[in-house]
Amino acid sequence: MRMTLDFRGRLILVCGVARGGIGGATVRALAGLGARLACVDRTQDVLDPTLADIRDLGAEAIGIVADLTDPAQTDGIIGKVLEAFGRLDGVVNVAGGTREGEWGPLEESGVAGFRDTVSLNLEYVFSICTQAARSMVARSAPAPIVNVGSISSLNSAPFHGPYGAAKAGLNALTRTMAFEWARHGIRVNVVSPGAVPSERVLAKGLTPDAVRQEGAINDVVQTTADEIAGAILFLLSDLATGVSGHNLVVDSGITTRNAVLPIRMDAVKASMS
Repeated sequence: MRMTLDFRGRLILVCGVARGGIGGATVRALAGLGARLACVDRTQDVLDPTLADIRDLGAEAIGIVADLTDPAQTDGIIGKVLEAFGRLDGVVNVAGGTREGEWGPLEESGVAGFRDTVSLNLEYVFSICTQAARSMVARSAPAPIVNVGSISSLNSAPFHGPYGAAKAGLNALTRTMAFEWARHGIRVNVVSPGAVPSERVLAKGLTPDAVRQEGAINDVVQTTADEIAGAILFLLSDLATGVSGHNLVVDSGITTRNAVLPIRMDAVKASMS
């Protein structure tokens, strides 16, 4: 076993690669370690800055524009990667998050919005992972898969219940994948971030600092996108060959508390106004 992080010659598919988020940090770290990248996001405008970063690091990359909530666009992604590179050495599913307007009491939530959140955070992951696994089994070429979850799946998700439920489903699905595909040599794990001030979170105005100022959350410690990327790289690497079905929490200690964070919905709304 190589006791280093070495991705030279490996092709990694990353879904959700916005430059200022976890996906962007992940592909830059992989590129710096010699990986080739297949990057998926919903628009070319999102892809282009990240692809430029990868190429500036001297790595090879392609971009695939796809709305991951649309099965018709998601179903062909693995095929496109294999057509372009002829191999697949790892998969990372980063895309997800809370939807615009999702924050609120459960009794004010609708079924349609719940379904949208599940599609964004769980359904596409099922599609990508099962496509990838079929191709790996057919080619006798197993590779690791890492799904990005959330600490909102671990206890409760006050005022963003659909998101917490979708990520909890992701945890269960990942463990099932790890069990069923172990006989093929495919490892599947989850990384659960804490409070990460990604570009998209900042754009929504829902940052720990902003919410803290309104009195909704006290003493929140942020975790950087680069720190989450480090955990993802570990699980993709040969250093983690014995790790599968695991949920690696990377939250700078937020979940060491004995009780759920005291979130007040009025303060959350005020921080976003």
